Amino acid sequence: MAEEVNSDEVARLQTSYWSAQAVAAYSQKAQPFLNAIADGIFTSVEVRNWLIAQTNAASSYKSAAILIEEQKAVRWHKKPTLQPFWANYHCGRDADCTCRIVGSKSLESDAIFFLQNGSGRILAVHIEFKHPKEPFGFGQPEGYPMRADCFARTHRERSTLNAHDDWITVIFCDEATLSDQRLSHFERVITHREAAAMIPNYPCNE
Repeated sequence: MAEEVNSDEVARLQTSYWSAQAVAAYSQKAQPFLNAIADGIFTSVEVRNWLIAQTNAASSYKSAAILIEEQKAVRWHKKPTLQPFWANYHCGRDADCTCRIVGSKSLESDAIFFLQNGSGRILAVHIEFKHPKEPFGFGQPEGYPMRADCFARTHRERSTLNAHDDWITVIFCDEATLSDQRLSHFERVITHREAAAMIPNYPCNE
């Protein structure tokens, strides 16, 4: 069953898995931003509606519930990993993987969150985070919709991935990146300035 959690409960959950080791294994610079994004998504339906605004999921997943315990149970079905249960979803397949373009090393979504609407359908929100002036890797933007589509079709074959029906791709980036035509591979583009105005504790570095 989907559940809402308050900020105190999120803090308690975070304490259990954001150890010093996890921060070292994950990007220390990106962690405060991603933590704030996760906290906002977990605790606020307003943030969730804003996150999927202007996408093809905006109407059908308006005021959707967030699957927290369900995601954690699947991702950590063997044991907790160093990274948060919502972070670093790799393809995990060989070089012939269809989740990326030829020659690209893009095999990872920075974070995935699962929303469930009143009809029982589940949406996977794939998130990419970019620091100001951080360049895209070769094939990285193109790989996001390819991977999201592949994950939706093959989730039954992936033991650490929740079942889902639909997907969207979202990127958090700086305003200078808005001129990059490759952003067209993301359904939702959110600047750090916009995120800081919406998400509590989001560090604004613009």
